[in-house]
Amino acid sequence: MTWQVFCRYVLGFTPVWASETALLLLGWVAFLGIAKGIREHSHIALGMLVDRLPRPLRLVTLRLAPLLMAVFGVYLIVQGGEFTQLMMSSTLPATGLPTSVQYAAMPVAGVLILLYSALQLFGLLPLDGADNGSAQGPSSSGQSLRDEDIR
Repeated sequence: MTWQVFCRYVLGFTPVWASETALLLLGWVAFLGIAKGIREHSHIALGMLVDRLPRPLRLVTLRLAPLLMAVFGVYLIVQGGEFTQLMMSSTLPATGLPTSVQYAAMPVAGVLILLYSALQLFGLLPLDGADNGSAQGPSSSGQSLRDEDIR
């Protein structure tokens, strides 16, 4: 985008490929951002609602969320794979890249979402998604802070 703006306002022309490339990268960043949000537990959650539930229901909810995210990951893998295969024969007009490059972000993100959700289901993914030993990370017992809060 910076190159496109520079060319437009400084050099007086717009590269044909710049807009298409920006849209392509935006799609990839969006889908990979979803996977990163799941890995780091920064996705949209109904924390206020979950916090008001009785403790047994809170535990069920905290275990159900990664399962639902895994189902979404499988959906992205299946549907994204179909879209990617359908678009293999067409090309993007400005860059000449196969249109499937656009849709490949869906199954790639789906695999990552499925992986991160499975790790959460089995308690192998720290609360903040990083092994930095911060106060928000896993406790000394190896369980996340949310699990401790339930007890």
